[in-house]
Amino acid sequence: MSRTLIELKSACREESLPRGRSRCLLKDVSFALREGQKVAVFSDFNKSANALLECASEVAPLQSGKVEIRANVSWPLPSRGALEGVMTGRQNAKFLQAVYGTPGEEYEQIARIEELAALEPGCFDQRMKSWGPLMRARFDVAVSLVFDFDVYIISKRFPWSQPARPQLEALVREAFERRVSGKTLLLFHQDEEFLGRYCDEAIVISDCQIAYKGSFPDAQKWFHLNITKSLIEDDSQDQEVEDSSPELIEESPDEVQLW
Repeated sequence: MSRTLIELKSACREESLPRGRSRCLLKDVSFALREGQKVAVFSDFNKSANALLECASEVAPLQSGKVEIRANVSWPLPSRGALEGVMTGRQNAKFLQAVYGTPGEEYEQIARIEELAALEPGCFDQRMKSWGPLMRARFDVAVSLVFDFDVYIISKRFPWSQPARPQLEALVREAFERRVSGKTLLLFHQDEEFLGRYCDEAIVISDCQIAYKGSFPDAQKWFHLNITKSLIEDDSQDQEVEDSSPELIEESPDEVQLW
């Protein structure tokens, strides 16, 4: 039997809301990701799915429960929140290469980041705080495709379709497919075709808990039969919170053309 690479045990995760309130995102979730599995995530609430990815990669803490990681696990790609805005793109790339990169391949991997980001001439050597959000998102995607991990965790912010630049889209797709080939995957994305292309298993999160797990086709069918109505209701409730709390609104480069 294949070994367990990530295991969540009775994981609970909350988010803080204005006026001292909080909201549950994960409630008593137990989940194991084994070597070689390729698991998609369906959810009635995007933030619950994102919380699962963040806790599985240990970029966000649990309120209670435990997560055990027994492999080299990526952050939820393509986000990379720890980059320094006072440093240039090249300096940040060098720092990340020193942490996550392959020894002896510094020049090649940094050049690959610059190629995939497809920034305007000279921008790679400018401070990142001078970049717009789309340039930053493109850099995040490029970084996510260069380094090697045992487990790849992919968030809904991954810009799978970029028809405005078909040649660059083909380059990004080829880099993604080469990077995740033969690896263990945990994916959450709005594009179900994207999920189905890479995953043969899936879980469904409903009411902050794992309500269903099984093959990808069965989980997809269960999700659409049981979750559609509650998904609409939860999105409406979430929009009400965001409308009253501008500080909670985050950019969504997955909904626009990055290139």
